[in-house]
Amino acid sequence: METSEEAPATEEQNEQPEVSEETMDFDAVDLMLHGNLQAQIRYGMVKGMAEALDEKAQLLIEAESNFEPQEDETFAEIALPEIEAMASAVTEEWVDFSKLRYWETCQTAEVEWEEYKDEKGEVAQRVPYGRPLEEAKEGNRLLANLEKIHIWLEQVHHLHEQKGMGWVSPHGCPEDGQHAYDARRICLEKLNSSIEAIRGNFDI
Repeated sequence: METSEEAPATEEQNEQPEVSEETMDFDAVDLMLHGNLQAQIRYGMVKGMAEALDEKAQLLIEAESNFEPQEDETFAEIALPEIEAMASAVTEEWVDFSKLRYWETCQTAEVEWEEYKDEKGEVAQRVPYGRPLEEAKEGNRLLANLEKIHIWLEQVHHLHEQKGMGWVSPHGCPEDGQHAYDARRICLEKLNSSIEAIRGNFDI
C-alpha cells in the first residue's frame, strides 16, 4: 500500500495563535475585600443599588441634556414629579444612605498588574493590585447621582419660592403648597446630610 509523503508544514501552519490576556471582572474594591465575605456581600448589595439608581438617573440626565425650554420654563419645572420621586426614594427610611462608605459610592482606586518574569525574562505571572487614585472618579456613580438629585431638588425648591406657595397645588392653595414646600425642605436636609456623611466615611 502506497503512503504519500507528509506535506511540509507551511509558515502559516507553524504560527501559534495569539492568546489574549484574560480579563478579570472585578474592581479594586473587590481586591481589597478579598477574604472578607461579609464586606463582599455588603459591597455587592451596594453595587446593585447603585446600578438601579443609575439606570433611572441617567434617563433624567439624558432628558436634561436634550431639553429645549419653551419661553421661561426650566427643566426642574418640567421634570418636577420625577425629581421629587427620586429624592423621596433615596431619603425614605428603608435604606440609610448616610451609612454608606465613601469608597463604596465612587472609585477611589483602580486595578493594576504586577508582573513576574521567569529566567528567560518572559512574563510568567501577573498579579492584580489596587492602586489608590489621587482624585476619585465617579465609579458606580452612586454618590454622583445623589449629588445630582440634590441639585435638581434645590432647583425645584427655589422655583417654588419664586412662583409662590400655591404653585404646586392643583387648586392653587397656599396651604397645600406650604405643606409640599416644608416636606421638600426636610427631604433636602436629609439628602444633604447623607451626602456629607458619605464624603466623610472612610471606614473599612
